[in-house]
Amino acid sequence: MCKPVPRNKSKCTQGGGLCVMINTIYSPYISFIESIADTFVWLKFDKVLFDFDQDLYVCGAYIPPINSKYHSLYECDIFRLMEDNIISYSSKGKICLVGDLNCRTSNVSDFIEDDTVHITLQNQLPNLFNYSNDYSLSTRINPDTISNDYGSKLIKLCKSTGLRILNGRHKDGLSNDYTYCGPKSFSVIDYFLTTVDLFSIIDKFIISSFTQFSDHASLHLEIKIKNVNSMDELITDCELDYGVERKTFKWRDEYKSQCKEALSTNIDNLNSLCEDLNFESQDGIDKTVSDFSEFLNEIMSPYFKVRPKVSTSRKEQDRIMPDFFQNHGLLQLWYQSSNAVTQVT
Repeated sequence: MCKPVPRNKSKCTQGGGLCVMINTIYSPYISFIESIADTFVWLKFDKVLFDFDQDLYVCGAYIPPINSKYHSLYECDIFRLMEDNIISYSSKGKICLVGDLNCRTSNVSDFIEDDTVHITLQNQLPNLFNYSNDYSLSTRINPDTISNDYGSKLIKLCKSTGLRILNGRHKDGLSNDYTYCGPKSFSVIDYFLTTVDLFSIIDKFIISSFTQFSDHASLHLEIKIKNVNSMDELITDCELDYGVERKTFKWRDEYKSQCKEALSTNIDNLNSLCEDLNFESQDGIDKTVSDFSEFLNEIMSPYFKVRPKVSTSRKEQDRIMPDFFQNHGLLQLWYQSSNAVTQVT
């Protein structure tokens, strides 16, 4: 599912948006709840995946920059809207939020410091105070020392909702890096937020290296769930691929040069595809992905396609294209073919 965000009129300015992809193995347990103002997508992860007794509600968020056309189209306080959403879903289960928030928070505390009721008052009026104070957390390791207005609003949201920023706090120390490479400097504007009690289920949180395809570094998270093998009966009941013929590809190194030549020969068709990109609607996104997949299929099939297989049991879905772009020197060829690819990603 994809949700584009309106773009400015400038041809050089690409709009942001949200795209959610779910592995078919887990799709029976992950459901789409709602999309709000084209900038928040809420998903529900069924509690059977976890060792706690509540569903997990995950919000994928994209907050457009302050000068975006978005703010003239949607007359709303986006942070107030986000806070209301978090409070609402917090009454139903656990909460996580992840995305490009365009917030710069420096090392400002995202919790209320020294948040305790004086012991004398507690002893004298024991029935008056039923208050859970904020946990004192370690200082976030943030290489970005600048804060902006959005950052201040995000800090206030954290204090009012109980969500905490995991960037710069994960035990492995691999989340302590910049997430955005702008024209003037690096910054941290992409975040993962959750409540303190869920910190322990985040096995890995890695801010990946920058690539030539995006000015953002991807956030890689691994969350503890129950062993898939222990859920076989549940998954079997929701089998999605039974009896489906799949296209299977296998890399053959002896065809590497022919593959490069075929891509070069069809460069005009590839450029034409890039010129016709349409991310203004769901139908446009679907057609764009379909056309690109068909283009690659026609070129690669003579070299790498093998006999189709029919699924007779539950298996992990076959990958339509292997990672030969990265592994066999084709990534640079694809990048050079069109600057439009870089703009889209």
